[in-house]
Amino acid sequence: MKKSIFLFFLIVSILLVAEANAQRKTYVGLKAGYNLSTAYFFHSFFGSDINTKMIGGFQGGIIAMNYIRNHIGLQAELNFTQKGWIQEFDDGSPNLNTELNYIELPLLVNIHTGKDKLHFFANGGCFFEYLASSSQSETPDYQSNVYAFDESRDHKLGYGFRGGVGTFYDFDFGTLLVETSITYSLSDILEFGSLDTGVPNTSKNIVVGFSVAYMFSFGEL
Repeated sequence: MKKSIFLFFLIVSILLVAEANAQRKTYVGLKAGYNLSTAYFFHSFFGSDINTKMIGGFQGGIIAMNYIRNHIGLQAELNFTQKGWIQEFDDGSPNLNTELNYIELPLLVNIHTGKDKLHFFANGGCFFEYLASSSQSETPDYQSNVYAFDESRDHKLGYGFRGGVGTFYDFDFGTLLVETSITYSLSDILEFGSLDTGVPNTSKNIVVGFSVAYMFSFGEL
């Protein structure tokens, strides 16, 4: 976590230096929002007998954007984000709810359009994450297809793709940004060991996020 915080502020410093040298516009602020996340599980031999649906969670943190060219820039964030999934059972047993809390570092390319104060944008890139904590409801042990998350066994580090679209408006008192994003983990959540264990060798988080940010700006486009 300390390394992630240091890396984020290093990136922000680089963006501010780039803004000073190139006279481009830099935004720095806070963001918060809501996640809807689920997981995809698949076993190469046995397929998938795990039914999942979405679970809600919080996201929030720091955002920085620097436009190094007209309409093209870099975006970096440092977030606390909640991900997970709900596993359903065909026999009507209580659902298994899994919540994973991450410190997340997205690094994105941001392209915007628009004039004056109103802008529309799209972004895309990668993210890296570290598991801060996890929780889940009581595991129904009598079920044969339950693969509960175990912090002592499963992966704490993750990475993947993220993309989003949104809009921001430059008011006299600051800038408001609204964004919808999708993240897909390339890393697996579970440590499957070997194929004969029956544990899925593919386990990915999929997250749809909705967020609002308030930012201050420096420089001119």
